[in-house]
Amino acid sequence: MTTTDFALTELLTLSDSGRWHRAACRGDPNHEAWFPYPSQDFDYARRICADCPLLAGCGEYAGRTGQSGVWGGREYDRGRVIRE
Repeated sequence: MTTTDFALTELLTLSDSGRWHRAACRGDPNHEAWFPYPSQDFDYARRICADCPLLAGCGEYAGRTGQSGVWGGREYDRGRVIRE
């Protein structure tokens, strides 16, 4: 199973923080937007992230735990920021 087979809300439960229920992306039905191909933009995900109260913590979590996809308004590949 690949990362894109999971709903974003399932990935968020891996966090040690009890605040993920406040994430702006929680329950978002557009799962593909959070795991764009390199040739795709991720403006949709960035817009959702921009209003999120967990923006900074989300990006820190992605880096610390080696996540891929859009986290905290940035795109990560195995915990490394690849696009702002």
